[in-house]
Amino acid sequence: MMKNTWALLFIGVCGLSLSGCNNGGELTQQYSDTNAFTLISSAMVDGGKLPVTYTCDGESVNPPFSWSGAPETTKSYTLIMHHNAPDGVHWYWTMYNINGDATQINSTETLGLLGSNSVNDINEYAPPCSKGPGVKNYTYTIYALSEPVTFPERSVSNGHEKVDRETLLAAMKDITLDSAQMTVSYERDSQGSKGERLSNKRSNEGMKKGDEKRPKPAPFIQPDLSKHIDSARCTTIQESISDAGFDKNVAVICDETYAYIASSTYPEHEMMTGITGTNEQIPVPAQGYAAPIKLEPKKADTLTTIDAAVGVAVNGVPIYDYSSQGELDVSQYDAKHDTLVLGQLDNCGGHSGRGDGYHYHVSPTCMIDTMTNKDDNTIIGWAYDGYPLYGDKNPDGSEIAKGDLDVCNGQADDTFGYRYQTSTTPPYIIQCLVGEVDTAKLPRVAPLSGDTQGIRADLRPPAGGVENLTHTVSEDGSRTMRYSYQGEDYFTTYTSSNQGESCYDFTQKTISNGGKVEKGTFCRNSDQAKAEPAKNLNASQKDRPEPKRKQNVLTPLVTVNATNPKISGEHNFKLEAWADNWFAAYVGENLLIEDSVSITTERSFNAERVIFSEDYPIQLNLIIKDFKQNDSGLEYIGARNQQMGDGGFIMQVTDIDTNEVVSVTDSSWKCEVLHRAPLNKLCEQESNPVAGEGYCTFMSKEAPSHWLMADFDDSSWSSATEHNTASVGPKDGYNEITWNENAQIIWGDDLETVNTLICRATIEQPESQQ
Repeated sequence: MMKNTWALLFIGVCGLSLSGCNNGGELTQQYSDTNAFTLISSAMVDGGKLPVTYTCDGESVNPPFSWSGAPETTKSYTLIMHHNAPDGVHWYWTMYNINGDATQINSTETLGLLGSNSVNDINEYAPPCSKGPGVKNYTYTIYALSEPVTFPERSVSNGHEKVDRETLLAAMKDITLDSAQMTVSYERDSQGSKGERLSNKRSNEGMKKGDEKRPKPAPFIQPDLSKHIDSARCTTIQESISDAGFDKNVAVICDETYAYIASSTYPEHEMMTGITGTNEQIPVPAQGYAAPIKLEPKKADTLTTIDAAVGVAVNGVPIYDYSSQGELDVSQYDAKHDTLVLGQLDNCGGHSGRGDGYHYHVSPTCMIDTMTNKDDNTIIGWAYDGYPLYGDKNPDGSEIAKGDLDVCNGQADDTFGYRYQTSTTPPYIIQCLVGEVDTAKLPRVAPLSGDTQGIRADLRPPAGGVENLTHTVSEDGSRTMRYSYQGEDYFTTYTSSNQGESCYDFTQKTISNGGKVEKGTFCRNSDQAKAEPAKNLNASQKDRPEPKRKQNVLTPLVTVNATNPKISGEHNFKLEAWADNWFAAYVGENLLIEDSVSITTERSFNAERVIFSEDYPIQLNLIIKDFKQNDSGLEYIGARNQQMGDGGFIMQVTDIDTNEVVSVTDSSWKCEVLHRAPLNKLCEQESNPVAGEGYCTFMSKEAPSHWLMADFDDSSWSSATEHNTASVGPKDGYNEITWNENAQIIWGDDLETVNTLICRATIEQPESQQ
């Protein structure tokens, strides 16, 4: 009866399309007021204010909610967040097919399936980020449904279908039992940019009176690094860097008061790998960064916390406290703001912040591993107040007993009077400064300027996190960060620009900006920011020049010269290839080119181009692989989208001297399968697939010896199988190459079960050249 009454009310007021309804708002509230179904939040109250944490000015994460009093026949829930704007309804969060047993959702959590938002049309939570002035109201509505939502002739089982608010409301109009709401308000600060507000957010709230102070960032006073004054403490700081092996990239200049540790803040170890909670920022060098370390530290009367770096590692990388936000209370650990817990840190303990500058939030493990003097008694960094930072153990190698470290994560030291320590438990690293510090001397990495179109102004962590994030530096010096999100690939690539020493040409496809491919030139030094406006690139533009780099998540398509000196001859060639996922090409036994994208990334579809010289005939050999997590041959094991991968490879070789295509991949190539899995495709449906067991058996063998030799007998090998583009679905780099009409995508006989194969062909001199 309740279901039918609700359906009649809904249809009668809103009509079948629901577009003319008061957004399911007033009517829903009137109905819910007569029932016990309620929606509450531990972070806010109905009619109150939306905390900044859940907006684009904060952490860009969804608020927590709990609900109770739903009808007993409830089988599913839907949760929608919307705002009634002058130009229509804006919606920020659509989550449906939540299990009927659920009673709460935590911040950063996803239940059921995500629908789209009206901000970027992506299946994610879009935090409020109003461009206009004034207070805005945002309404959260929880719907109790008699059954899960279904869509006629549409498949949403993988969660990637874009289901907007109107479609969702229409689909559930006849199955809605009850609903409850909460409305909150938020007004964005009209003073300054989001980046400026973020850097000034830490207040004195949550502090113990008299215990610590949180100074506002003072204008940075650039030090004079043209003069150097020696002192014993200066020498100690210099030696901590030179003994660690970092003196080639890090300099120490001292005056009477400070030792300035100068660097580009850009480490030599790997970066960004392992991050899931990315903010889509990429590490960019900050030339001329100078961290001031007091030469004569002195304990202060109060502790100091800073919404920026609190020190610097001996490799010149800034050190921050563990928090991702300014509301750090040193007396109470807050997991909601823990960068490590939130998946925001890479395997080395760092990430790139809002200014695209790299820094550490926990122990810099990768840096420590590269230190030439790695030991427990080695200084790994310096706090701004002048006290040193050591590792997880005391300098004598003994364990640090529980309770030995104070609130700033430090303790007394016989040599320096005091020292900070890293730890495997929160707060992990320097949390506050015990010594006197002059905030006017503290540097900040200058944000990139010249972003006239705002393409990097509002990047934020996507809900649920990303997969397969990697950061690579190519031979031409370009730097690329790649990642996938809900089945789509995204990237940010930049190279040095001719517009200035600290300027960079960017190409990006970000989740925050809706997957558009955009370009812009940005500079660290505002005096150099004579940058061209950022551009949105539309694939339908017919007058655009041939792109210099791929508009995808992977390494830019650049032409490189072969570096193997054993490959040489009188004829000049260009090899172009596209692979799903990885390949290596050999001229005889000599490696010509190896895919620049690691096979460990599941969506590493990319194209490569290389120039080389050789004489005819050319024995060309290939190793081509599809990604697999293990010998089962599966991808995304244990996830909802567990599946068999599918491969594909296409290549062409052009004689540059004559501009003639002299070789293409087709069925004339001879190939041998080295790994095939699973041998029974039912393995894909296993809830706990184990390689080599049940349906998940596999075939694996080594490549024949001497198979790279020109005289190797490959007559017993099978011919390569040609596959059409509809079967393979080539993407990300494939269209960057103009393929010869005879070039075919090749693989083994089965795109899904063949994981690794080797192929051979001989390129003979064309008759036209004889």
